[in-house]
Amino acid sequence: MTRVRLDDAEFAELTALLYRAAGLAFDASRRESLAYSVNERMHAAGCRDVASYLALVGGPDGAQERQALLDEVTIPETHFFRNPPQIRALRAHVLPELLKQAASTRRLRVWSAGCSTGEEPYTIAMLLRELLPATAGWDVKVIATDISTRALAAASRGRYSERSFVMTDPVDLQRFFVLDTESASYVVRDEVKDLVEFRHHNLVTEPPPFDGGALDLVLCRNVTIYFDRETTKSLMHRLHGCLRDGGYLFLGHAETLWQITSAFSLVSLGDAFVYRRPSADDERRAVLPDRRTEDEPRPTKADRRRGPEDRRRADVRRLHLPRLPALSHPKAPPAAPPTPRPDPIEAVRGAVHTGRYDEAADLAAEITTADPLRHEAHYLHGLALTNLGRDADALVVLRKAIYLNPDDGFAHFLLAGALERRGELVAAGRSYRAAAATLGKRPLDAVAPELGGRSVAELAAVCAQQAVRVELATRGGVA
Repeated sequence: MTRVRLDDAEFAELTALLYRAAGLAFDASRRESLAYSVNERMHAAGCRDVASYLALVGGPDGAQERQALLDEVTIPETHFFRNPPQIRALRAHVLPELLKQAASTRRLRVWSAGCSTGEEPYTIAMLLRELLPATAGWDVKVIATDISTRALAAASRGRYSERSFVMTDPVDLQRFFVLDTESASYVVRDEVKDLVEFRHHNLVTEPPPFDGGALDLVLCRNVTIYFDRETTKSLMHRLHGCLRDGGYLFLGHAETLWQITSAFSLVSLGDAFVYRRPSADDERRAVLPDRRTEDEPRPTKADRRRGPEDRRRADVRRLHLPRLPALSHPKAPPAAPPTPRPDPIEAVRGAVHTGRYDEAADLAAEITTADPLRHEAHYLHGLALTNLGRDADALVVLRKAIYLNPDDGFAHFLLAGALERRGELVAAGRSYRAAAATLGKRPLDAVAPELGGRSVAELAAVCAQQAVRVELATRGGVA
């Protein structure tokens, strides 16, 4: 089979078509992977060349082929219980809270938007089954939608190979699946399937399939990475309208609403950052800024050692004590200026620079415990863990670093490497592309000592090459 190439005009026509059809935004770095998709679909449709294929897919009779092309370019890559920090937040905080709030109606609605091959909505259904036995008498439904008909067909079958269970506890595997020994696959049990309903839906061109305020929880993870800023803004406005007050929104680890919308509150739940539509009781809950934008000084260590009552009394004294008239007394000699305390982050950097990665990881963990919004500490923590070969642990802290600063190209690069080593090639490709894009915003002659002294320009080029390599590998091309 001859491999096709896309010239500038063909690439522009193809990307414009995908944008109109589904809001998918592809830059020039995706030309090779898109050419691979066109190559596959062109031969399947019996077209002699790219021009005839583009005429077909863009013509009035091309609806079926447009859907097939969308199936080809939106690669499903997911697994059960993906993103453990978010799973822990759902299991320990979000779902119990939502069920408690819904106790009077015994009705709960969840939307898995961009559900791919079904691992995500089935995971939510399993977590719900842990909390609600099948005989509980609740009206619970997980609505799962996707633009890919191919992915939805696989999801409806509910049959999975071992690669979908890289993060599944053996107890959950035994409880919620039946092993089909003939096909060496696992089938989702009916008690889980009964909670999930699959629908075809285009998030960009179609209105949400729900009334306003009808949803308790929306999961839209690793979907907006395909969209530009304006498309993401519009989508978030629609998701906000679907959620009831107090409802939750889960995005992917590399996605953020910073500079997109201020309609949601950012909430820290254990190791995860999630979004929530504000409600009347938000004054009583810990809500974080979506980035470090506060103007007030950070609390001192002494402040943190004080209990809540001590802090309140101190605040009252600072705010309400009357100003006393000045007394005449001899002027004391000026006090020596206090010696500034070194920033503890420097100790972490020093430990990394000298290869003391265990010490660096411990120091960084102490800093992030005291200040969970300190993005640089999360990044250095992840750097230390990757050097120790602890990729699973590194994924958690690097995702936090990126959540707090989406423009940290070095964190994207480290995350991509950890994902690739763990076999998550599609996610690794996305992170390599994010690294190349964000590193391109930095001074290209800058050097990162902690990453082997590579220049930013060199690292950005490497990341772009790595993205193409892993993307071709996932599609069966030459890596």
